[in-house]
Amino acid sequence: MTIALDLPTILFVLQASYLAGAMALGYARYRSPDAAGAEIIAVGFLVLALGALMASNAEFGNPLYAARSLANVSLGTLAYALFLAGAMELSRRRPIRPLWIVLLPPLVTVAAGILTGFHTINWLRAMVFNGTSAVAMLTAAWVFYRDGRTEPLAGRRIVALAFAATGADSLMMATEFATGTFWPPLALCFVLLLALKFAIALSVIILTMERTMAKLDRLAHTDALTGLGNRRCFFEAVPANLQAGDAIVVFDADRFKKLNDTWGHAVGDDALQAIARALAAHLRDGDVLARHGGEEFILFLPATGEAGALAIADTMRAAVDAATIADVRATISAGIAISPASGTSLEHLIRAADAALYDAKAAGRNTCRVSRGGEPGEADASPTI
Repeated sequence: MTIALDLPTILFVLQASYLAGAMALGYARYRSPDAAGAEIIAVGFLVLALGALMASNAEFGNPLYAARSLANVSLGTLAYALFLAGAMELSRRRPIRPLWIVLLPPLVTVAAGILTGFHTINWLRAMVFNGTSAVAMLTAAWVFYRDGRTEPLAGRRIVALAFAATGADSLMMATEFATGTFWPPLALCFVLLLALKFAIALSVIILTMERTMAKLDRLAHTDALTGLGNRRCFFEAVPANLQAGDAIVVFDADRFKKLNDTWGHAVGDDALQAIARALAAHLRDGDVLARHGGEEFILFLPATGEAGALAIADTMRAAVDAATIADVRATISAGIAISPASGTSLEHLIRAADAALYDAKAAGRNTCRVSRGGEPGEADASPTI
């Protein structure tokens, strides 16, 4: 059985697809702040649906033919301006201001139609309609591709590909109308356009879901108070078995309970944030710093050795000592453990660093103490700063 794809049928299916796309994108925006801009694209879909309705009713010879044709092409330029504006907001994650700028293309189209009457020439009107679509869609694809450097998500490439394919199809249709050579067949181009508009809506939803998952992953790996990684982040980032020269440093805020009891928990939170900033300011590439829990922080220094680890830990200790936190002075103590030549487990080195930290506390606090990487309690008393 053969199914004939005549233009009125295709226009009807296009209207239905535009409405479906608008509903999907509107719901995505309603459910997620990460879909900001999708509602503008949804409005663009609705405008396209209205334009397709105008096109299906614009019969040659009808007294309203010219008006409906001008409305059709003007709505098309408005819709694609909305697509581009929505894509830019969705990609850059900041609002397009002023949004009324999307009215300029349809106003120019109306003015050109009144002055030249181009909209009454079918091939010319179709060329302008599809040419506007090609420019908007290809520009949107470029925006998503370019902004991918700051947000390297796979969903971005899918959105960029959907916009680029739609733009390429629209450019092919504009070329066909301009040259009068319709190959591939126009009906096939319309069907492809229908599928690609669905692809745009679907790809935007995919990007929104990926952003939400990335945000949840960040929340799961980030300490809310200090902004550092949490224990989970640390243990996922650091190898379970460490190599020779790797170092673990455990920092602990001195007399933190007394600080909280004297100045209140708000000042205690400020102190922890200041400590985190001071520690993070001295990180090197490859170092891993996290809040270990409470007032304790943990640091992984790959291939650093004892002298290097001690120098880094003491620099961080001095930075915290020099930090200003309201009228409160906060200090930290540090326990350092170095992986031996044969290597050792992360768990073992943390226990050794903890033991060295207890020695630093016993030595008067605001100091660093190095363990030799032996069993807990075997910290060396000599390397103290």
